[in-house]
Amino acid sequence: MTGQVAHTSFFAFILLSASLRWGWRGAIETTVLLVLIFVAFILLLNRSTASVEVAELGLSIFRPAYLVVIGLMLTYVSAVKERSRKQLAKLATWPGPDYGKGLQVPIESALAHTAEIMCVPRVLIIWELFEEPFRYLALWSSAGLEYSRQPPNRFGALVAEPLARRSFELPFRGGAVNQLTMKGIPASDVIDNDLQRTFSIQKAISAPFILPVCQGRVFILDREVNDENDLLLAELVATRIGIDLEHYWLRNELEEAAASRERERMARDLHDGVLQGLAAANIHLSLSASRVDRTTAEQLTQTRELLSAEQQRIRTFVDTSRAHSKASLEQVDLAPDIDKTLEHVGKLLGCQISITVEPLDVRVTAETAHSLRHFLTEAVSNAVRHGKADQIQVVVRATSDRLHLTVMDDGIGFQDLYGTYSGEQLAAKNIGPYSLRTRARDMGGHITLQTSPSGTVIRAEVPV
Repeated sequence: MTGQVAHTSFFAFILLSASLRWGWRGAIETTVLLVLIFVAFILLLNRSTASVEVAELGLSIFRPAYLVVIGLMLTYVSAVKERSRKQLAKLATWPGPDYGKGLQVPIESALAHTAEIMCVPRVLIIWELFEEPFRYLALWSSAGLEYSRQPPNRFGALVAEPLARRSFELPFRGGAVNQLTMKGIPASDVIDNDLQRTFSIQKAISAPFILPVCQGRVFILDREVNDENDLLLAELVATRIGIDLEHYWLRNELEEAAASRERERMARDLHDGVLQGLAAANIHLSLSASRVDRTTAEQLTQTRELLSAEQQRIRTFVDTSRAHSKASLEQVDLAPDIDKTLEHVGKLLGCQISITVEPLDVRVTAETAHSLRHFLTEAVSNAVRHGKADQIQVVVRATSDRLHLTVMDDGIGFQDLYGTYSGEQLAAKNIGPYSLRTRARDMGGHITLQTSPSGTVIRAEVPV
């Protein structure tokens, strides 16, 4: 009997060694092998004994079962260890921001990687920059990435105040629900009700990130199997995503600083070169107008007026470039700005432009107004130069958080491209108005194109 106990302890040591060396598969295979050896050993021992006591027989049956229990325990521990090791290995191969893919916010690969690590079908991230009055949302699923910019109060505080800086899982384990109930917070109000309805949140693991430039929260949705390491892993993932976002925005700031220096240099060159040339041309036209007949003089006067208007536009550009960083967030009236710009464009291109802005008192940032001017100017110019349009209708309608732009013309349309296309379809096929697509994308919006031999309709939707 003492020998059998020694053999059992020795077999347990073999099992432990196998699980450490080969993981859960080694633990299972070694358990099966040792049980067979043990049973064979007992049978041989019992054959050599004339009589077998009942107690000894019971112990002989119990010891293989003891080995099976040890084997199952070591298999479970090894499986958990291997799963954790694989998750950490995947975390170590973090893809980082998707620079160069033309995404509005380059985190699609990071969210897809998070879904793979956590074995979930959806990952939601909501964040905000401390210096911007917006809240950003990105939802990754097998269908791709959905990105939007929302007002800062959308979805309230996201989660209940006691959990604002904590990670948690829903539904709760242990006494977490009781702790919240003691503080007067129903379990149903842990996540903002509007947020729960919008994204159908039933099961989730959530972790926050708070960094110097941005803060937010990651929601890992629809996870079926949870273990005690998931919260820690979610915190690591959330911090990594937050760092990616912070690096992206810091990189944008560096690029904007470089672009600002380039604008200042360009403004200086325009002021010292082009403006002086236009002024000289204006003087020559004035002298020429005094030496020709009346009809020609009137035409020269109109040309001088156009040159003067161009001088004023360049001078405005120069002034704006020099004070760009200060003026970009100032609020301006959109309707007069668009009316003035398109009226000038209509004169230059020789077309009739009907302009509607609703409501008339809508105000946007100077940066947004600047982007809209360029977008509409480019759309009208394309309609006249490429579509041979004479009549163009521009409609700008503002809602609480969106601007809806429509540019309709009576031209010949985009030849060989008749039909209706979304911005994604145009981008995928690399067709249509590239500059309009990129301008809308840079503003955080998108366009649709409807074109036929009787004209073209371009619609854009951008956040305010």
